[in-house]
Amino acid sequence: MTAARTADPHPTRPHPSGARPALDAVRRAGAPVARWFARRELSWSGMLGALVGLAAAMTPSLLPRPTLYLGVLAGVGTVLGYGGGVLAAWVVRRTGVPLPPAAWRRVAWRVLSWAGPVLAVVVVAVGARWQDDVRVLVGEPRRTSSAVVVGVIALAVGLGLLALARALRRLSQRVARVLARWIPAPAASLAGVVLVTLLVYWLAAGVLFRVVVTVADSVYAGTNAGTDAGVEEVTSPLRSGSPDSVVTWDSLGRQGRTFVAGGPSAAAIADVTGSDAVEPIRIYAGLDSADDASARAALVVEELERTGAFDRSVLVVAGATGTGWTEPQQMAAVEYLWGGDTAIATMQYSFLPSWISFLVDADRATEAGRELFDAVHARWAELPEDDRPQLISYGLSLGSFAAQAPFGSVGDLTARVDGALYVGTPSFTPLWRTVTDGRDDGSPEWQPVVDGGETVRFGSDAEDLAAPGGQAGGDWDVPRVVYLQHASDPVVWWSWDLLTRQPDWLSEPRGPDVSGRVRWFPVLTWAQVTVDQFFGVSVPDGHGHNYASQIVGAWSDVTEPPGWTPVELTSLQHLLDDTLELPTLPGASVG
Repeated sequence: MTAARTADPHPTRPHPSGARPALDAVRRAGAPVARWFARRELSWSGMLGALVGLAAAMTPSLLPRPTLYLGVLAGVGTVLGYGGGVLAAWVVRRTGVPLPPAAWRRVAWRVLSWAGPVLAVVVVAVGARWQDDVRVLVGEPRRTSSAVVVGVIALAVGLGLLALARALRRLSQRVARVLARWIPAPAASLAGVVLVTLLVYWLAAGVLFRVVVTVADSVYAGTNAGTDAGVEEVTSPLRSGSPDSVVTWDSLGRQGRTFVAGGPSAAAIADVTGSDAVEPIRIYAGLDSADDASARAALVVEELERTGAFDRSVLVVAGATGTGWTEPQQMAAVEYLWGGDTAIATMQYSFLPSWISFLVDADRATEAGRELFDAVHARWAELPEDDRPQLISYGLSLGSFAAQAPFGSVGDLTARVDGALYVGTPSFTPLWRTVTDGRDDGSPEWQPVVDGGETVRFGSDAEDLAAPGGQAGGDWDVPRVVYLQHASDPVVWWSWDLLTRQPDWLSEPRGPDVSGRVRWFPVLTWAQVTVDQFFGVSVPDGHGHNYASQIVGAWSDVTEPPGWTPVELTSLQHLLDDTLELPTLPGASVG
């Protein structure tokens, strides 16, 4: 908030803010927008800050942004810069620094009046072209955003936010005038700002957030109750939701029904591998399958027992995303590699998209991950060591966050599993954070090397896993832990810390698909990466949050299926890459 202005004792002299010469200039220009600004006596330092904020907002981030979002962020950056400039001027005045002579202030306003708009146009045009550089880095064709459209959107957003900020300032001033009847004026001004800030927080984080969550609950509850087109009720006893299952078809939820009805059949696997195959087991418990996470986990174990899953070669305990979704290609890959001699078990903890689920259901994701793994592990540990399946922990995105919840350290993880594959792990995942912070000296955050790659390896493709840190890999101990992540994946690199702290992945040598023009700015970089998440899967595979083309090699490294040559692994990967709809069980389809 700006400090209250005092009356100018010399009306014919420039106002101490230095605004009046510029106001005369813009009035002569006659532009409606200029008159709008003139009536509101904008701050010179604020306008300079707005230019800086605009320039910062137009810098690239991890992924190319569509024109609409580019303009919105530009408007937000402009207003943040304006506020920063006003605050800086207020602090300078409070420290007793005298104002420059009136003649200097008039010149400064004239220069800004003419140079400012020109600089703004140049910044928007250059920023729009920078987005093309990012498109090239992630494998997209060039298609430069319209600088005119970006500018119009930025102006509209900026004016709207500025009007809102000024309305809040007027409200705080009115509150201060009322309080000044009983307390000193300085204390009243401070109290007015605090009370309005608390009111805004209550409205945004309380009322508005609850409304959004309530609407989302209503919308996605209806979605969860539906069934994807082409998905039919399963009849195979090896699937949850079948007539033989203790979990009913209707209780699985939309994503659960798609999961159990999808995947390759034994015949499809045999056609690809040229060897005998068995039908993969898929186990799922939906939100409506039981009252709580513990009961759902118990149902999963009961289903594993019923289907003979503990007699398979590989048992994958998978963390689902917010909606209960599992990535079909990643699930199918391990089933092909093992000739169908697999069982995959997972359960639902929410029906909201991951970004909403993280805000409201993060604890439920943690609870579900722990309950599911602990229940499966307890039963698995009872089996003879030489007569039980490989136990693999797996998760994608928020599902990776949930899947890692049971483990306090790498030692804890490797003591309880035969391997782990985590894909696109959010950086707020505690185990990921611990492992990454403990990386070897000289290895960057975007691709850490941990103990020379002895147990844990990070990479964006098979070559990275074979040669951690670009060096020929030594012995890779079993169990193996793989983290697949891209330098350009905003789901991985988003965190609340971006608001106030430059991350290591920007201060250290960068990944191959991250622009050298990306810079960290308080608040703005957080906003940019937040927006990037909405387009994480819109870029070509191998970038952003798309990992389909790396999954076969990763599964092979973790589970070590017998009899596969490098050429055959590549052929399987191409099959999965090229097949939009994978072969499925009779009467079912992949979601």
